[in-house]
Amino acid sequence: MANRKVSSSLKVGILTITALVILIFTVLWIKGRSLSSGERIEVIFHDINGIRAGSGVQMMGLRIGQIEEIIPVVDGKDSHVKIRFVITEKDVKIPYASTISIQQSGLIGEQFLEVMPPKVNYIYMETNKTSTNIKDEDDVYMVLSNVLHKIGKVEEAIVVPTSAAPLEYRSKFKTRNALKIGYTIDLPGLILDSENTKVEISNGKVLLSTKNGTQLEIPVTDSPYTVIEPMRISDFLEVQYKAAHTLASVNERVMDILSEDFMADIKESIDNVNELTKKATGTVDKANALIDASKDELDIVLKQTAILTGKLNVLSDNINAIVGDKAVQKDVHTTIQAVGKFSNSMNKLIDTPEAKEMMQNINEISKNLADISCYVNEFTSDEKTQKDLKESISGVNKVIKEVNINLEKMNAVSDEEKLSINNAITDAIQTTRNLRKFSEKLNKRFLIFRLMF
Repeated sequence: MANRKVSSSLKVGILTITALVILIFTVLWIKGRSLSSGERIEVIFHDINGIRAGSGVQMMGLRIGQIEEIIPVVDGKDSHVKIRFVITEKDVKIPYASTISIQQSGLIGEQFLEVMPPKVNYIYMETNKTSTNIKDEDDVYMVLSNVLHKIGKVEEAIVVPTSAAPLEYRSKFKTRNALKIGYTIDLPGLILDSENTKVEISNGKVLLSTKNGTQLEIPVTDSPYTVIEPMRISDFLEVQYKAAHTLASVNERVMDILSEDFMADIKESIDNVNELTKKATGTVDKANALIDASKDELDIVLKQTAILTGKLNVLSDNINAIVGDKAVQKDVHTTIQAVGKFSNSMNKLIDTPEAKEMMQNINEISKNLADISCYVNEFTSDEKTQKDLKESISGVNKVIKEVNINLEKMNAVSDEEKLSINNAITDAIQTTRNLRKFSEKLNKRFLIFRLMF
């Protein structure tokens, strides 16, 4: 009998203990607490968007733990919410600088805490080289708050053909090769926009910066993880509403522009362009037919033009040769000096009728020589004409020199010597007159030639 009572009491006690254990586990489960001895982690959010204790913690889509406790901390502008969660899966460690965010299963599904290890980001830059000195595990730097900071490390660095790069780089790069750099960010709190990030190699270092030139601030956090604040559904819907409202406004403006009158004007313009295109096509066809019909004549004209161009080139070379002839330049220069010396000598003569007549003759000689010098640039390439010109100018120089010598002795010469001087001057006059006439003829010939072409 006693044994039976003991046995019943034992059963009741065991049942009671079991019920208490179940009750405790149930309460703990409801409150989000776990008896697991896994790692407990605490992160800070400024908005948890309604997530509750007991919600799951996932890493790359796999559930690894659950939220144990949510603690609000109200401290003015520094108010925040602490979320403490536990890792229930064995041998699971959250990598340093992992991102932690609040996600939701579907539009109305349950919320959970998402842990994402640092992922490899890829970026490209132009290069003319076929290899690189950048090695795996090299540090990656960025200027934050005006100070150069180490923000991550290189996971991969290789040179690839530009054609293997993404389209956004292929359209910009001018080199045949591109340097492909894969990197991870291990600075907690730093979030980079991949579309606004560029890379350069400075002093052998991989240096990241923003494309728009904006300098980022160094993150201020005590957490070894990067926390991404959630966007509320209401905020998301508000953004979508603003976008829809803007789109509606744009649509209304487009409809106002695309009125019936505007469309009629566009149609009329298109019809006019088509008509103009037809007329232009007809004109081009006629021009082609005319060119085909006149092909032989055009060939003849082109050949004659080529011959004329060659002759003009030869004529230009000949004229340049005359003008650049050192002997001609020397003779003209000597003539000018002689005329000047002759004029100085004449100033010393007595003011007599014979002297005045002689001065007039000298003036005529000077004028003729000046005209001759103006015609020099118009002479032909005839070697005989050049030779005659040089001999004539040399003769004039010789005559004027003799006159200068005699003029210096004018006051002491006899009448016979004066007569000799007058004869020399007369010969010089005649010579310059002949040269002037010859130059005028040459000039007229060149004038006719220029008028023809």
